[in-house]
Amino acid sequence: MASPLYALVDGNNFYVSCERVFRPSLNAKPVVVLSNDGCAIARSNEAKALGIAMGAPWFKIRHMAESNGLVALSANFPLYGDLSDRMMSLVAGLGHRQEIYSIDESFVDLSGIRGDLVKRSRVIRERVLQWVGIPCCIGIGQTKTLAKLANHIAKTAERKPGSYPVELAQICNLAALEPTARDAVLAATPVEEVWGVGRRIAAQLKEGGIHTVLDLARMDLATVRQRWSVVLERTVRELQGQSCVVLQDTAPDKQEIACTRSFGRPVTALEDLSEAVSEFASRAAEKLRRQEGLANQVLTFVRTSPFRPDPQYSRSIVVPTSPPPTVR
Repeated sequence: MASPLYALVDGNNFYVSCERVFRPSLNAKPVVVLSNDGCAIARSNEAKALGIAMGAPWFKIRHMAESNGLVALSANFPLYGDLSDRMMSLVAGLGHRQEIYSIDESFVDLSGIRGDLVKRSRVIRERVLQWVGIPCCIGIGQTKTLAKLANHIAKTAERKPGSYPVELAQICNLAALEPTARDAVLAATPVEEVWGVGRRIAAQLKEGGIHTVLDLARMDLATVRQRWSVVLERTVRELQGQSCVVLQDTAPDKQEIACTRSFGRPVTALEDLSEAVSEFASRAAEKLRRQEGLANQVLTFVRTSPFRPDPQYSRSIVVPTSPPPTVR
């Protein structure tokens, strides 16, 4: 049986890249895509270079439109979903099986595939760029955690020359590196870049002298389990090359389904609010029927924008649903 090997394919700055497919004039310009409540949910490399953080509200960065030529666009999720479907259909040709992890990320099983995997990955990357117009980076590793880490290295090496060896830009195969070179790459990567290591855990690790991915990968498993959790122990095992997170061919049914949107303008009439709640409930019900699920309760909430200077308002209500009729 072939040893596990995974690739993680990720569309670069996906929402911005989708917009640039149809507006090439945006290339090389700082661009952000805004959510309905006016926060940056995608940034071009040029926008990142300006110091714009993910989630930055528009009113705090709008001055850059004049001073730095920043372009702000409203999110177009139907467009992004369509381009994602096209991209994922091409990415599937990289290996045996595919797990679509998010709208712009996909794990692919490369176990047992012979030949130069970097060359194979580059063919897929160029095909996605030519046929769909989306630039992407590919990371390869013996586990899903290592593949995701390799993808981060591939993107960073391309965006920040000098941060990693130039040959790791766009396509990074950690499984093919010599142990010394691999350790050097892990030592150059901050521990917070590991998949599943959040801000709080990263701070605790740094307090204990664990600053890099290499530091984390070399930790004693019993110590990790005792001081933190079994979940972090699993992450360390994955960094050590032991596959603990399997590929999911089909996405599991959601335990919670949400449909939340922000209004582009203040809503003051009850009729408008009722119409919006009805529409959002219909969309949530469509998602529920798609997975042939049942709902025990429905939560409806409303709140004012936290970025407005007006007095804040927030209310919610939970309504239990009637049990389904018994089929005889």
